[in-house]
Amino acid sequence: RSQHLTDPFFPLSTEIAMKTFLALSALFLPTVTSSCTLTSEQKFGSEDIGQWNDPITAFDGRTIIPGLKAEYSDCESCGYSSTPEGYRYFYNYAWNAEVAMRPFWEDSSKGWKQKPGFWGSCKLGYERDGWWGWWNKKCEIPSSAKFLGESCSDKSQCSNTFVEEYADTTCAPTNNDESDPQWKCVLDEDSGAVSPYASTCSCFGVFSCESDDCNGNQCVLSSRDMKKHCKYADEPMFSGSCSNCRAGNNPCKAYGGADASKVDTSKIGISAGVVGFACVGMIGGYAMKRKRMREGDSEPLKEVDANSVL
Repeated sequence: RSQHLTDPFFPLSTEIAMKTFLALSALFLPTVTSSCTLTSEQKFGSEDIGQWNDPITAFDGRTIIPGLKAEYSDCESCGYSSTPEGYRYFYNYAWNAEVAMRPFWEDSSKGWKQKPGFWGSCKLGYERDGWWGWWNKKCEIPSSAKFLGESCSDKSQCSNTFVEEYADTTCAPTNNDESDPQWKCVLDEDSGAVSPYASTCSCFGVFSCESDDCNGNQCVLSSRDMKKHCKYADEPMFSGSCSNCRAGNNPCKAYGGADASKVDTSKIGISAGVVGFACVGMIGGYAMKRKRMREGDSEPLKEVDANSVL
């Protein structure tokens, strides 16, 4: 059986040696310090010292504050809070937006338009544009690959080989009109343009499952009406994309091995009109694993945690 220091059968000499070992070990343990310079009130409260990114106006007039500025990236946590005007994220979810845009990959240095020859092959993601006249054939982005702001018909088109390691994207409606939903590739956090209660979906799972009714996204049981609705930001319970929150346990990578905390291309995505389609729209009930906000620091009195039932 396991012996404890207070166990009467535990030898006194061993107890003394153990206590000495622990005391000495403590001297050599690394001290974990945070490089965040913001106070809790500045991170989660109302004190404003210019730490927040400029707000984005969503299509419905609500305001999104897309996280902290680059110099405060060490202060990020994976959550958000509601404001009188809309939502405020505690992390910059669009930090890597450029990598999820087509122009980034239309670059010969990455393999685009290169000629693989007869025996060669294209770099990861690119495909040769045929075999006949192979000496002139080039590596192209396949037509099945879609990028931020582009029309799509399935989640897999957006979360493609080019993007999947660098940004969490999905295919979601961007127009609150059932007759003209305008499905586009968006960052996961921007997938709430249309209320999930606008329609119902079906699939074989009890609580949630992938459904064609949701264009490859999750169909989730709601406790509000006990019906299933499309949740474009949700992931399967035991798998899923990387997280746009750099403070999470499975954050998306920066391209080329760069330090993710030093990267911020959100302004490129915002100026191109492919970031900030809409605020989040949540369904209560079954606590799905919501990758974009499930990890990191928590402030339960101020921060809305993604695993909470809304």
